[in-house]
Amino acid sequence: MGLKYIEPIKTAVLILLILLSITLTFSIWTFRPNYQPIEQAPAVEVTIAEKLKLSDVILPYKLIANSGDRMTGTTDRENIKTMVDFMSTWSFRNLQEADPEVTIDEVDSIVNHPESMTLFFRSPIPFGVADNLFRFSEPVTNEASFSRIVIETDSDRGLVHFIGREGGRRFTAQASEIDEERLKSLTAGAEAFEPYAAVEREEALNLYVPAESKPISNLTFIQQQQEVSPSEFKDALFPDPSLVERERSGEHKEIYYDIERQMTVDTQLRTLSFTDTKAESQGVSIPSELLLDSLDYVNGHSGWTNEFVLSYMDPIRKLIKYQLIVDGYPVFSDKTMTWTDITQVWGDGRVVRYSRPYYVLANPLPEETEKVLLPGTDVAEKLRAEESVDFAEVGEIVRGYDLRRDDANNTYTLEPAWFYEEDGEWQSVKKAGTGGGMGGLE
Repeated sequence: MGLKYIEPIKTAVLILLILLSITLTFSIWTFRPNYQPIEQAPAVEVTIAEKLKLSDVILPYKLIANSGDRMTGTTDRENIKTMVDFMSTWSFRNLQEADPEVTIDEVDSIVNHPESMTLFFRSPIPFGVADNLFRFSEPVTNEASFSRIVIETDSDRGLVHFIGREGGRRFTAQASEIDEERLKSLTAGAEAFEPYAAVEREEALNLYVPAESKPISNLTFIQQQQEVSPSEFKDALFPDPSLVERERSGEHKEIYYDIERQMTVDTQLRTLSFTDTKAESQGVSIPSELLLDSLDYVNGHSGWTNEFVLSYMDPIRKLIKYQLIVDGYPVFSDKTMTWTDITQVWGDGRVVRYSRPYYVLANPLPEETEKVLLPGTDVAEKLRAEESVDFAEVGEIVRGYDLRRDDANNTYTLEPAWFYEEDGEWQSVKKAGTGGGMGGLE
């Protein structure tokens, strides 16, 4: 073949390569693979125990009634719920700020109004969720909070006060559509509550406590009677339980983890602590959103294994707590025994830390023993005289239960006792002045 054919051949090859390249490029652009869809594992809702409504967890813990110069009160949840349910049928109108910074004297004067009933809440309740409890004629848009509701039962205008903590704000509203006969019946029924008394203090709000002693039953529960398995929480809290690893750490500790989350379980205390390492807790939360999100989170896995109520909320730290109660009484315990509250710390739309017990207090054993607790007025004077207690900083004094774990007999025992709250921490009155700890008061 002569040299004169080389150039035409090279040109033909080049044209062929160009056409082939164009054809392949077009094929790539227009190719549509026939992928079979990947079947996603169906989302399974984990149901551990019960769901609760907002009204269940923010029910007031105490109701006092004034009739003339006589004061009575109750912490019975059924009596309190009856009153709250009745109030839910009213219509509240003209909600407005009456005082931007309520004083101690003003609060005490309103609560001591001769014809009134006062509901006490464990934690300030944001107005942003108030319409979940009561009917307001106009939308409630402010995020102020209240910790007491005072109803002036002799008011022609149906005057109701929503009072914040000391130094907080006071709002008033007029209640209408009130069944007057039923209100009279409830007011008369309140006269049968146990006698209460106001404990006055010079630089702090009055405390309202029972004025007489009361016998309360000791309770005993069998451990593991209806216990929840930690693996149920693993299935509920991790997005994909199949990716979760499990390790033992010592005799009583188990650790569940994936690439972003960890759940540490103490099988002796029957507690768990879940953390999300990728969640960030920045900024300040809106109180009503924090409350509703926290409730939805536990309801998402039906995680109310016992009866719990809202006990503390700090929107700045995005922290919220729910306290265990039994027969209407708060339950406390030394941390070396177990935990008696559910704690959540929130980040941006997700939980950073979730700590809680997972034991179940089902049916108590038959008990015939009782413990008589002293009058609350005597307890208050004991604390006033205690040098280690700053009585002006005592926020509340309550009857409650001290929970103790008895592994030898495989039981939990709940012993009635008096407790007081100082600077946000609950202590046993019996141990006042000895550095804390839980116990009772004979």
